[in-house]
Amino acid sequence: MLLKVVFCGYRSWALDVISSIKDHPNIQYITCLKSEEEFHSFFEKNSLNVDIFMFIGWSWIIPAEITEKYICLGIHPSDLPSYRGGSPIQNQIINGVHETKVMLMTLSSAKLDAGDIWMKEDLTLIGDNMDIVFENIKKSTIKLLNRFLNTYPNIKPLKQQISKGTFFKRRTAEQSKLTVQDFEKMSLIELYDFIRCLTDPYPNAYLEDSFGNKLIFTGIKFIPFNSSVSVK
Repeated sequence: MLLKVVFCGYRSWALDVISSIKDHPNIQYITCLKSEEEFHSFFEKNSLNVDIFMFIGWSWIIPAEITEKYICLGIHPSDLPSYRGGSPIQNQIINGVHETKVMLMTLSSAKLDAGDIWMKEDLTLIGDNMDIVFENIKKSTIKLLNRFLNTYPNIKPLKQQISKGTFFKRRTAEQSKLTVQDFEKMSLIELYDFIRCLTDPYPNAYLEDSFGNKLIFTGIKFIPFNSSVSVK
């Protein structure tokens, strides 16, 4: 029997994932909801016969009446329980994490990013800008979901050990600010990581003078002096 799936996502990399996965032979693709408004409208207008709601590149809180009634699974780009919460990509890169995981987890309204883990896949966060990182996330997520759909329902999800993890709040635009002192105390790799993870579509890294003028960094490239130096 085919698995009836509703996909939810709006980011371009997420839509690419959904386009790649929706014709998997083990699922019946129902629709793709691309906004919070579409999501709520779908529930108001449809008598649902859905097995799984799959959230990929989704930013909105899912109501408890949905997570308690249906299997709701979501993609999270960190090695959970580390880097739960907001801005997991930026927080990892800024903290020097270049190799991580993409996770498929149960979504719950009770606690953010604390659900059971179904599967995980290797993910590299290396790349001069976020377009490259998003491409990495897309490829890893496609691998992950193909494995999941080939295996389900013969999977036993594992509970997270939340006490051993970390939680971060979503970054604000003000946190993209650099100072002259930052350039003095940060290494080239640290500056490179800070700037590259804040390329579009995120609030770009910037310098601001006393008059309010801003120098905005829209891109960056790291060129190693020799083979012994690496951004890894």
